[in-house]
Amino acid sequence: MSEEPTSAPITVRADTIGDVPVLRIAGELDMQTTEVVRGELLVRLDVAGGPLVLDLTEVTFLSSSGLALLVEAAQHAERRGTAFVIAAAHRAVLRPIQATNLDEELPVYPRLDHALAALGGPTGARTSSPGD
Repeated sequence: MSEEPTSAPITVRADTIGDVPVLRIAGELDMQTTEVVRGELLVRLDVAGGPLVLDLTEVTFLSSSGLALLVEAAQHAERRGTAFVIAAAHRAVLRPIQATNLDEELPVYPRLDHALAALGGPTGARTSSPGD
């Protein structure tokens, strides 16, 4: 008797820090959880009308469907003229981003405060710079 694979739970929470909306994700961003995050993320990009930080600092796994979602969100934000940045600290998230060279296209910062700073505060340190 085989068991169906189960996905680890994912938590999606919307916050505002200062005037900046932050969408916080915790858990595994895999094929089964990406759609939950996708719906919330794209709505937030539409509603925000300004910058948005996607906080992945508590994400413990990032699948190819999660990578595709990051690209889709960045393109969605660009079409709307909305600033979109990502905070990611765990190797499990950064490694797939770097392995696919998406770190050259996506604004990824090592900490949430650095991502927030990139949207108008003091300069934050990036994990990479697009076009480097």
